[in-house]
Amino acid sequence: MAAAWRYGLPISGPIATSGAHFLASLIFVRNLPAAEFGIFSFVLVIVPFCMSIMAALLVLPVNHALAAPPQERARIEATCLKMNAILTVLAGAVLFGFLTGARAPVPAALLLAAYGAVFTFRWFARSFSFVKGRTGPAILSDMIYAASLLAGLVAMRAGHAVQFRAGALLLLVAALVSLTPFGARFFRDQIKALGRGRIRDYRGIFRDITRWSLMGVILTELTVNAHAYLVTFISGPGPFALLAVGQILMRPASLVQGALPDVERPAMTRAIAAQDGIKRTRLLGNFRLVLLAVWVATVILAAAILIWAPQLLLKNTYSVSDALLVTVITGAIMLVRCFRTPPATLMQAAGELKALADIAAYTSPVSILLTLAFLLAWGPAASLLGILTGEIVIVALLKRAVTGWEARHG
Repeated sequence: MAAAWRYGLPISGPIATSGAHFLASLIFVRNLPAAEFGIFSFVLVIVPFCMSIMAALLVLPVNHALAAPPQERARIEATCLKMNAILTVLAGAVLFGFLTGARAPVPAALLLAAYGAVFTFRWFARSFSFVKGRTGPAILSDMIYAASLLAGLVAMRAGHAVQFRAGALLLLVAALVSLTPFGARFFRDQIKALGRGRIRDYRGIFRDITRWSLMGVILTELTVNAHAYLVTFISGPGPFALLAVGQILMRPASLVQGALPDVERPAMTRAIAAQDGIKRTRLLGNFRLVLLAVWVATVILAAAILIWAPQLLLKNTYSVSDALLVTVITGAIMLVRCFRTPPATLMQAAGELKALADIAAYTSPVSILLTLAFLLAWGPAASLLGILTGEIVIVALLKRAVTGWEARHG
């Protein structure tokens, strides 16, 4: 019962968000041209990347500050809050550049870039709440985002007004509304940090903690999502839309894999600080079991849709056989990530960020080159095999790294 409460409550928000994104994808894939749906799906790849960078640069320092004296912790939090505002603007600008490079219309690109910036800002606020022990605002934010998006989608569908630009505006509005649970206190702290936080203080944080985590995130992104960038920029957003079908069906698993580390990392940090090896092992095991359970449920749902109701997802643009092939490979990738995410989170909690960056530096060229080779030889669907290979190599290297760390620390 305790485990169900511990994991069920935090993942209820990501599951609600996943459900809303699933419905949005379902409506857009059936009502938008393949190129427009491909751009929408590309956004759902880039925005999590921005969120991962935010976690690497800001959430990890705040998490590590839990063990610092109160005055030092307050200084680090103020610095990270100020950097949050800067990185939010930067995320929007980078996303706009990517979208125009992917041939998105400028008005829609502006709306989607604003959505990405707001959603990235929300992710830091959500993670900050978890680190501070306030799970309520974080979960409520997820629920409000999902409810707002669902309400807008229903209205669009009922009014026969499913359009690309309207969908982009809906995403932005839902993201803005979902900021309300963090309350006036968070935004007051955010505004005060613009004056109190000192960017020069971040130099030490970057040198000691985040330079390796940033390198790891960038290289890991190239390893696990090389297909999204290569297919979109080489073949265009239309061909990427087919790969997005598999991502839609496996989204519950991928979203939980992205959300749970923010729940587990503080607990692992405390277990490591207390030198509690038994608790650390239990956290790893429970984490992996939860991810596997969500993966199994996701696979069952995906199989049911493709076998009994493919018309819910597919138009004449996509064949069931192509969708099944993409979903099987994507499902295999998600399965491997069930074994990658827990030890990677442990290494982050332990501060072994250079070791993670070294692993990513080795695996990213392998993944990129294989993905490109498969893409050029056999097309977009085959490019996923390069990602799968990279994931398997990461798991093997992570296992060796964790074993070495445990041998040194007990």
